[in-house]
Amino acid sequence: MQKDEQIKNRKGILKNREIAVLKEQFPSCFHSDGSFDMDHFAEILGKKINISYEGYELRFLGKNYAKMLATIDTETVMVPDEEHNALPENCGSRNLYITGDNLDGLKHLLKEYAGEVGCIYIDPPYNTGADGFVYNDRFTFTIEELAEKLHVSEEQAARIAELTEKGSASHSAWLTFMYPRLILARELLREDGVIFISIDDHEYANLKLICDDIFGEDNYLNTLAWVSNITGRQISDSGAAKTWESILVYGKTGKAPGLFTDFRFAKSRMKDSYKGFRKDIREDAYGEFAVGDTLYNHNRKFNEETRPNLVFSIYYDPQTEEITTGEIGEKREGLIELPPHPNRDGIHQYHAWRWSREKIARESYNLIVLPTSRGGYEIYTRIRDFHKTALKDIITNISNGDKEVKALFGGKGVFEYPKSVDLVKLLVKSVGDTDCLVLDFFSGSATTAHAVMQANAEDRGNRRFLLIQIPEEVKPGSVAAKEGYHTIDEMGRERIRRAAAEIRDTLQKTEGGREQGHKWEPDLGFCHMTLENLPRH
Repeated sequence: MQKDEQIKNRKGILKNREIAVLKEQFPSCFHSDGSFDMDHFAEILGKKINISYEGYELRFLGKNYAKMLATIDTETVMVPDEEHNALPENCGSRNLYITGDNLDGLKHLLKEYAGEVGCIYIDPPYNTGADGFVYNDRFTFTIEELAEKLHVSEEQAARIAELTEKGSASHSAWLTFMYPRLILARELLREDGVIFISIDDHEYANLKLICDDIFGEDNYLNTLAWVSNITGRQISDSGAAKTWESILVYGKTGKAPGLFTDFRFAKSRMKDSYKGFRKDIREDAYGEFAVGDTLYNHNRKFNEETRPNLVFSIYYDPQTEEITTGEIGEKREGLIELPPHPNRDGIHQYHAWRWSREKIARESYNLIVLPTSRGGYEIYTRIRDFHKTALKDIITNISNGDKEVKALFGGKGVFEYPKSVDLVKLLVKSVGDTDCLVLDFFSGSATTAHAVMQANAEDRGNRRFLLIQIPEEVKPGSVAAKEGYHTIDEMGRERIRRAAAEIRDTLQKTEGGREQGHKWEPDLGFCHMTLENLPRH
């Protein structure tokens, strides 16, 4: 009965939130007795969108059970690691590491961070079929209870129960495992939040469908191709050598930002993706800028007929560098006329400018006139935020994080296939918020924590990380076992400590790392909490 109440309470919270939105947006659909008029609702929507009664969605055995898992309150409590948390570097840290099942951990985070996470990166199990899942969501219902709750036959309920057994590697088992976690992840995201999910070909298609189902197809932003192994993973008998993995990208709503990267990082670290990427960098009274594109609209369709308000002359004073606008052919003593470019479409006379007269008057300091090789002049934009460029959907020249981990652990490869700090840092930075909360609920090698700390050290940001990792035992006889480690989370926390020490040392050695009187201070610690089951009575 206790679990029934938990399900009821959580569903009630979600239902109340949804009803509040409907009442705010569609008050006319509610009667005085509180009932909802579906016909009137459909009539209102019908005026704004096309209503279709045909649909396409992913259905899999265990979907309703997965939805139910997301609604059940956790039966765990978070217990602080008093000794660790009392250390000077950790006391007061806003970073958090949770040891425990991430389904429970996400439910705990929702109590404090719902709607506050700006960026999520996860690298979930790829379901290669070799070992099934380490994660085993606790199944405490009888077959009869499950059949009744999900309105299915006992035979179907028994099949769903099998999906929760450790070692199951069917598509349905993987989807049942991922679905509730992604539901909770979406609740944690801000309205402009973004989630990145690393995945290989085994479950890419299914992951895309459940993300469409949970986040909405309209909020699919892109699929990034990470060329993780340029030599290729050799496949016997058939197929080509695989060189890349996918990173699915979704926003929570249409408010998701564009994704950008620093062109200097792109040019130095991803040479194959950003070949020939050059900027003419200069400086003026406002600071550094890059010379951008010419101001005229290259498209001939924008001309004196289609955009008459954007066809005029620009006048330039070479002595003062003052830029003004006027009529074409107007005589102004001491000024150089820059008429609109001739339009050679055979019909029209001029190209239009990209800026209006008003914008030029308001932002002339963001324009620059330069001499041409033919003895004339051309006007260009000044790009102030020139260090940013749109992130391309192919990521090259960034291998996995083996070398990074070995450098931290005395040459020992204690983690298998760790993700690269540069990769995760690239994704975290691409959202553009230097103060955001970054969540990784498949922490593994704790690359995300390392990437967040490194990103902050580079741009003096105040990003915080929230990590969750199940206490998975290391493989007997592995390098990690021989080094004395017992669980993955233990190794992950040690990796954070070592990475923090390295970053702290670098900051102290570099000029300006800790300027006297500067308010910025790096948060290189973390609070550690462990999930423990509530005692049963």
